[in-house]
This record gives sequence, C-alpha cells and structure tokens, in this order.
Amino acid sequence: MRQPIRVLHVFGRMNRGGAETFIMNVYRHIDRGKIQFDFAVHSDEPGHYDEEIRSLGGRIFILPRPHLSVLPAYNRALTRLLSKEGSYAVVHSHVHFYSGIPLAIAASAGTPMRIAHSHNTSDGKTTTLPRRLYRRYMRHQMFRYATHMLGCSRAACEGLYGSRCWHDPRVQVVHYGIDLTPFESLSMTPKALRRKLGLPEDGYIVGHVGRFDVQKNHFFLIELFTHLLGCLPTARLVLVGDGPLRPDIERQVRGNGIEDRVFFLGVRADVPEIMGCVDAFLLPSFWEGIPLVLLEAQAAGVPCIVSDVISDESDLRIGLLFPVSLKANHDIWIEYILQAFKISRPPWSVRKEALRRNGYDVQQVAELLSSIYGS
Repeated sequence: MRQPIRVLHVFGRMNRGGAETFIMNVYRHIDRGKIQFDFAVHSDEPGHYDEEIRSLGGRIFILPRPHLSVLPAYNRALTRLLSKEGSYAVVHSHVHFYSGIPLAIAASAGTPMRIAHSHNTSDGKTTTLPRRLYRRYMRHQMFRYATHMLGCSRAACEGLYGSRCWHDPRVQVVHYGIDLTPFESLSMTPKALRRKLGLPEDGYIVGHVGRFDVQKNHFFLIELFTHLLGCLPTARLVLVGDGPLRPDIERQVRGNGIEDRVFFLGVRADVPEIMGCVDAFLLPSFWEGIPLVLLEAQAAGVPCIVSDVISDESDLRIGLLFPVSLKANHDIWIEYILQAFKISRPPWSVRKEALRRNGYDVQQVAELLSSIYGS
C-alpha cells in the first residue's frame, strides 16, 4: 500500500487563531489516507488543537522559540527532526517572515517541497533598522528556498513577499476554507441560540471574535460600544477569544462601568452558534489578511462593520460587509451598527452559493492544497 504524503506544518502554537483554524479545517476534510499532517510548534505549552491533531493521526514536535540567540539550536532541532523522520515530502511554514529559517533548513535536509504561507498583511512590529534588515533577509531566504509562496489574499501575499511578487509564478492565493455544515444546520432562531448559550434573549447583541492583542484593536471596540450604550442602553457585547491584552480590556470595561453589558466568553469551539445569535459583528482591526471570522460571520448571515484596512476580498457581495475608516468618529461607526440591526439575514442558499463562488468552501480548498502537495 502506498504511504501517505507527509506534510510538516510549522506554527507558533496550535491555538484557535485564524491560520490554525484554517489548517485544521483542511486537515479534517483532506483525504488522510493520501496526505497526513504533522506539526512543529515553537512552544511547549499545550495548544487548543493538540488533542484533535493526535486523534486524526498527526504528531506534534516542539522546536525552540524563534530568536536570533537560539538559531543554532533551532537549526539542529529541525534538522534532527527532518533527518529522524526522513519521510516529509513537504514542509509548510506559517510563521510569516521567520518562515525563511525553516525553509532554508528544509532545503538543506533535502525536503522536495517547501511552502511559505502568509496569513497577514503585517508582522505588527515597529519598523526599526534591525527590523527592516530582518525582513529583507527573511524575504531573501524565502525567495531562495521556497518552492511555493502562498497567501490567504493578494494583500497578504504582497505584505510578506513584496508588491512585485506577482512576477514570480510560485506566488499563489489560497483562500481560507470554512466548513459549511455547521452554518447550514443553524436551524434554531437567534433567540433560541441565545437561550442555549446562556445569553440574554432580549435586546441587540454585538459580537467580536479575536485574540486579545494589539492587531484586533479591542480598546477602540470597547470605547465604541460604550458610546453605543448612550443611544441603545439595552445593547450587549459578546467577546470571544483570549490573549495577553484580555486583563487590560477587562479593566477598561470595569472602568467604563459597563461590565453588566459585556460578556467575555473565552476560547470557544461553537463559533457558528455564537455568530447565529448576534445582530452585528464588529472587526475594527489595524491589519488583517483574510479574517476567517469574517467569513464565518457572513456564513451565518450577520452584518459586519469592519475597518477599511481589511481587504475587500473577504466581501461575499451579499450585502453584509460595511467598511469604515478607523479615522472616522464613533458616531459614524454607531450609525453603521444601528443600520446593521435592520438588515435581514440572507437565505442560506444565497450565503452558501456566495461562499462557494468565492472559493471559501473548505472542500474546495482541501482539494487545491491536495493538488499542490501531490505535485
């Protein structure tokens, strides 16, 4: 019997971020008799997806945390892993600019396919001279050693590989894919879903799903919601996720005196149901690639008010996406939110067709990645 193609994915940690959730969506739908995933991570702390990875037949290997001071140790650890296993046809790296290092090591180890994958338009770091030199060097490494350079959007490709990357045939957009089944089966009404999730059944609910870090702009989100309560005192805000800034955001909520209106739900596996019970979705991020949660919100039929830095590639063109400038005052954002509350959810048939037409059905994406790995 022919052995499956083994793919080693390189991540920081397998938590419920957009890139990690995307790869797990693919992992669940790919033919694991033909292609099997393993994961090399940069943290010894357990990830949210670790148990499921092992249940699907994958393995998890721990590498040293990326830093210039540990490059020799990192090189030895990954080289040893590739040498010991000796069966990886593909190393697929998702660690933005740092992908230049694992791809160079994979090339030295003789791994035939080496994939860089961009999931964001920025690394979120201040542009100092050392940072500029780091980016230039890592980009050089990727162009030298990658056999494929993928991105979740055109903007994400240009953010990592440069604005002229389209002259290189190795560069390709691979859209995020979501599992349509949970959204198709959202047969309960929003009120029934709220009851099931322990959320208030009355009033409007604004939702946000995202890691508590600088990129997601939670401080602005809380101030915006505080202003919204001035004209809509019965509104609630649901926040899904975790991260280093969560304690700061909790203090901001208490300082604004709105703790009885804000629900911190933590990391959740039932995002489709949460999307199904909110009336509007807010995403005022400073930068994004293609936000997976934005596709999930539209799949659930929820109107989305987002910062205008987010690529219009994430718009399903079914009247649910409304970009607003981060320079606009709170009143303009609030006007969009109030208008969103009046929008009816498009029928599932319309949402499903739009997701497939735009290439966001995970089955389509799993087939595309299978064809890349198989080549």
